[in-house]
Amino acid sequence: MMNVSDPADAEVTGVVVTGGRSPNALGVVRGFGRRGVPVFYIDSEPRSLARHSRYVHQRVRPHGAHSSEARLIETLLDLGRRTTRKMVVIPVGDTAVRSLSRHKEELENHYHLPVASCETIEQLVDKRKFYRLLAAKGIPHPKTYFPDGLAELRSIGRGMPYPYIVKPVDSSSFQTAFGRKNFLIESADDLEGATARLRGRDLEVMIQDIVPGREIYSFYAYYDRKSEPLALCGYDKTRQYEPDFGSGSFCKSIWRPEAARTALRLLREMSYHGFAEPELKKDPRDGQYKLLEIDARTTLQNRLPAACGVDIEYAAYCDCLGRKPEPSVRPRSGVLWVDDFADQKSFLLHLKRRDLSRSEIVDSLKLRKVHSVAAWDDPLPFVVRVVRGLWAGFRRVLPRWTVRNGHG
Repeated sequence: MMNVSDPADAEVTGVVVTGGRSPNALGVVRGFGRRGVPVFYIDSEPRSLARHSRYVHQRVRPHGAHSSEARLIETLLDLGRRTTRKMVVIPVGDTAVRSLSRHKEELENHYHLPVASCETIEQLVDKRKFYRLLAAKGIPHPKTYFPDGLAELRSIGRGMPYPYIVKPVDSSSFQTAFGRKNFLIESADDLEGATARLRGRDLEVMIQDIVPGREIYSFYAYYDRKSEPLALCGYDKTRQYEPDFGSGSFCKSIWRPEAARTALRLLREMSYHGFAEPELKKDPRDGQYKLLEIDARTTLQNRLPAACGVDIEYAAYCDCLGRKPEPSVRPRSGVLWVDDFADQKSFLLHLKRRDLSRSEIVDSLKLRKVHSVAAWDDPLPFVVRVVRGLWAGFRRVLPRWTVRNGHG
């Protein structure tokens, strides 16, 4: 049982934002809260920063001793039965998107869902299906192999030029097991080490060529039920954390039609509906943009498009409610977004590598940026994150201090 408080303005349709640890959820919560839309936040992650935002109308705690998917669906159904108006659900993570798509028919009795069918979502989230789709359509992408077991992984890996990566078919399970996105293979010893770590684990992996360079481009879009992009905004991922295979930590808005064209067409041909963030990387070996992945959810950089004049989540909200979205505008170029904490590490690592351009350093020093966490009108999430960082640093230093001073 949960108590549901009605919004102050009962005429305004609320949104439900699924939980998550990253600032992705925080940006979505703030975007709707600043517009006066009541936000019901699924408080599933104790270390979430979004749970501390002043723009959360109500925190909804998941319940039930089941899998994470079952808990989410049970919580949404319970909330839906206790509200008088259909709200809009905004999915933040891959797990939430897959769960909503699998239970779409049941949930649509209570909610508006800007989510594609389960079959379509699986084509994007399941990397085996995704890269096979790209190959079938002749879309440029990194060379990718799917070994059948560890023996074939070792066999294929020994025949490939270094470096390359071993990455998961299901990202969430891999990250839970290893706390990273992939294994970088630069030698035969690295391959043996990765094979050893995977032994005994029921994880499907793939071997993938590394596209060299740092020219990474993404665009974030919302596609309506007719598979038309109602709102979209592109940006260069100038830096990532971790530097070579992580999430964008410093981004700059720009529209690159030659990079976006193929992914735009692919999503339309798939009859796609919902949020999408394709990521591409320019290959200096042949000058082509290679499609790396398409995320089927809101993105970490969601406040960057809003600052450029295109609020992607609000466009989805209006579309779900049958309202005319805000007038389409050409997104502003040159707007900067920074991950307040991860990018400090990325900047220092690139500085150590000596691969920062002069323009990149100048952009990094500019004060006017869109921030992932810091906000004058909603300061508590930033304060919480700083305190956590200081406490974590203190806990690392204390044992060393204790031993050095003879207390251990």
